Amino acid sequence: MSTRTSSLVLLSALGLAACDAGGIVSRAPTRIALPDGIVVAGADGWCVDTRSSAASSATSVVVLGSCAAIGGNAKAASPDVPGVVTVSVTADGGDAPSPEELEAYFVTEHGRAALARDGQPDSVRIVETRRTDSLLFLHTRDMSALPGASDDVWKGLFDLDGRVVSISLFGFEDRPIARDEGLSILAAQVDELKAANDG
Repeated sequence: MSTRTSSLVLLSALGLAACDAGGIVSRAPTRIALPDGIVVAGADGWCVDTRSSAASSATSVVVLGSCAAIGGNAKAASPDVPGVVTVSVTADGGDAPSPEELEAYFVTEHGRAALARDGQPDSVRIVETRRTDSLLFLHTRDMSALPGASDDVWKGLFDLDGRVVSISLFGFEDRPIARDEGLSILAAQVDELKAANDG
């Protein structure tokens, strides 16, 4: 299966309720403005799949994939590493939990259940956690991963103006994402989101 086909299959499987793209007319936009004003922008080669993204005033989930795959244009930009990124943004809840608090939560049974696609804590093993003063990185292995997807999942969580932003990176079963690649992609996406929101 080609990388482009794999991307489309995984994007479809991750698909959420269709949303109003807020005036976006490009088939493969590089950014989208959420109802609360937060802008989700893709790093180089990553575009918004508006058909698989759900934006609301509560929690919004934006799906990013290869610009070439989403736009149906092989000449468009593509990330160096094939995969799919989801960005979830919670509603403004005041003080967001710190990276230390998030790390303590995700190692619990409830936290691992929240990380598992099937909601079962035993489906997820936490491979590695890394945190700074403002950011938590998680590398997990989810045995309930979607067909065609690698069971390795990379996450970056941080506070953005009182909202918890969670970035998840999914690779493909036939092209898993290496540790350094996963951390690099997450770091680039975090930087892009902060820059888009003057963070």
